[in-house]
Amino acid sequence: MKIILVSHGKLAKGMKDTVEMIAGKQDNLEAFEAYGSGSEDEGFITEVKQSVAASKEDKVIVVTDVLGGSVNNEMIQLLKDHHNLTLLTGMNLPLIITLVTTVNAQDSEDAILEAIAEGQKGVLSVNKLMGEDDDEGDLL
Repeated sequence: MKIILVSHGKLAKGMKDTVEMIAGKQDNLEAFEAYGSGSEDEGFITEVKQSVAASKEDKVIVVTDVLGGSVNNEMIQLLKDHHNLTLLTGMNLPLIITLVTTVNAQDSEDAILEAIAEGQKGVLSVNKLMGEDDDEGDLL
């Protein structure tokens, strides 16, 4: 299985670097930067298409940064021709770490849903967790 991260700017490459700092080198993890130079350069699309095409026998998971963004919209087009492709959006570190560590080992739809749930659980208000609304006012 291959996991491909694609984002506006440097988010995907930074995410890959961070995941590998935590979980070690990941040969199945790739990252592509869209519009990194501030231009309308769409070379990333060709690179992602080539990577997906090279994995036509294997499952490919593409993760984008934001639903409805230009990067996500471009990746949606890949779904038409690549039935081995799963497209996720809302990239965050808990999601990617779970994909790399759990989904890669289990390779199942349930494992992908578990990774999505982990990503969702990673979005929290720390103020609420620490009880900022309490009358005590002590956060630490």
